[in-house]
Amino acid sequence: MSGNTLSPVVRAGQVEQLRADLRQAQEALRAAEADLAAEQAAVNAFRMHARLILDDLADAILTLRARKQSLLTELALHAQADDDLLGPDAPSGDTPPDPDDDLPLPTPTPRDKAAEKRLYRELARRFHPDLAETAAELAYRTSVMTAVNAAYTAGDAQALYDLAGELEPEELRELAQIETREARQLRERLMQCRRRQRKVARQLDDLRRESTARLWRLARELDEPNENWWAAVRRELAAARARLQEEVAVLEERAARL
Repeated sequence: MSGNTLSPVVRAGQVEQLRADLRQAQEALRAAEADLAAEQAAVNAFRMHARLILDDLADAILTLRARKQSLLTELALHAQADDDLLGPDAPSGDTPPDPDDDLPLPTPTPRDKAAEKRLYRELARRFHPDLAETAAELAYRTSVMTAVNAAYTAGDAQALYDLAGELEPEELRELAQIETREARQLRERLMQCRRRQRKVARQLDDLRRESTARLWRLARELDEPNENWWAAVRRELAAARARLQEEVAVLEERAARL
């Protein structure tokens, strides 16, 4: 028997193990999807309730944030045109993290463009066509990289994260080396199931980072959030609104001088 050929007994054992691994992965996936669906439903219901109480402050803060960013961009463009125009306090293109980003707003967390850029670079390293070892792998890498470039250009973060779960080129090579069709199909289904598990885990992690979800977890620590708790949240948001109003006023004055 050659070193690359499996005996019928070993091959049968391999197939049975793959079947068992697949069943286990499918059960874990079903449980993870159920957890994600339940938490998403709870957060969405809480978001609707919170918006009724905090809607005016949330909308005001979002409007002020947008105005602040617009002014920072305007000032940065002036600074690029003439480095001495604004003096040593001119804003740079890379603004520091906003301390109000962690406010308990009943709204989704803003996009993290820096994280998306890091992910794009990681995907470009993983799937670059120049690293292909075979014609089949070249076609696969080219297909994935085309989709990665399209998603990044369109600003589609969800598509980028989905592409991060695609088969690794090494996994593709592993599948090509499996002799029997049944074992290869089982292994591919197992890989797909585990990729889906990773995607669900990432979706749950993203959900838990949302400001609404953080606020929901704070409220869940109480049996029933009372009026005093909601009043404390409103005071925190009102203070943030006041800070943003002052920052915007300073930026508007600076922009007017230009």
